[in-house]
Amino acid sequence: MKQLYLLFFFLTAFSVSYTQEASIDDFNLSGDAVKTGANCIRLTPDRIWSGGSAWHKQPIDLNGPFEMKLQVMLGCKNADGADGIVFVFHPYARRTGYQGEGMGFAGLEPSLGIEIDTWLNEHLGDPYQDHIALLRDGSVHHGNSLAGPARIPNIEDCREHPLTVRWTPAKLQLTIELDGKEVLSYRGDIVSGIFRGNSKVYWGVTAATGAYNNRQEICFEKLEFTKVEEVKPLELDGPKGKELLKGEVITLDNLQFESGSATLLSTSKAELARLAEIMRKYPTLKLDIFGHTDNIGGAGANQQLSSRRAEAVATYLSRLGIPDKRLSAKGFGEKYPIASNSTSLGRLKNRRVEFRLSRPIP
Repeated sequence: MKQLYLLFFFLTAFSVSYTQEASIDDFNLSGDAVKTGANCIRLTPDRIWSGGSAWHKQPIDLNGPFEMKLQVMLGCKNADGADGIVFVFHPYARRTGYQGEGMGFAGLEPSLGIEIDTWLNEHLGDPYQDHIALLRDGSVHHGNSLAGPARIPNIEDCREHPLTVRWTPAKLQLTIELDGKEVLSYRGDIVSGIFRGNSKVYWGVTAATGAYNNRQEICFEKLEFTKVEEVKPLELDGPKGKELLKGEVITLDNLQFESGSATLLSTSKAELARLAEIMRKYPTLKLDIFGHTDNIGGAGANQQLSSRRAEAVATYLSRLGIPDKRLSAKGFGEKYPIASNSTSLGRLKNRRVEFRLSRPIP
């Protein structure tokens, strides 16, 4: 099993720099996580097959800097202690990955994590010493690490250890300090390289134990980040996502374009990133993309606009790694209205892009 401390943070929309003394009231707790003080959380007790998480209610924006100062306690068992604490960067709120050696991080994509690992997993490329590494996209194998593993002294010693995580977007630099010393540094475009251009994330902390265990706790001292507006829930995380997986035709209200053009608005990109994630999870499925318009303007122009919008969606999904052969884009212009074109509300409903998942014919 693996003891991980992974730091992840989840994004939303840009606003102002914000500093606060952390309070547990700012977090949603679940599983075995319990409040132990004004700014402290015990994520797991020292028992096997335990799991807990804490998600900050306020999203942040990685276009702005952040600095987080914490105290981490990885337990009192050295030789047989496991599994770890995970701080999470991920675009969707309150998600949890695989437990055990995955620490609630494994399987989350796209994602970024800072791992403080005290358990030797040779099959994951761990060194014998305790170590810190920067991981991505839910993979805990060091062959996929962005930085590290960097060896550190034993920290399963019943003591709290100060941890600082600092992001400087002007330099594209992430630094991690443990016990007052810099132990890991990474330079790279996290927003584009990890989150496919989506700068808006939520962040949380998850932990789990398996056949081995430890009491795992965190205490927040300082949270300084770019405060953002509350983001609307993704439609694909609700009933529409379930309908899509059943093969039904759905329309995404969050998918919008600039007026009279096929240029996607930035508000559409989070929904399409989630759609790409669904398609990666079900690699045998194909996606039909249908563009529609209202009846304002000529029929020929509307036909062209609906086709260009459907193709713009397919192009964006292709840039997110979905093969072109799995995407089919068609435009129907004004042929198939779902509401009256005599009212502005009806015309708004008719200007839409529909989606349908299907299996390929053998």
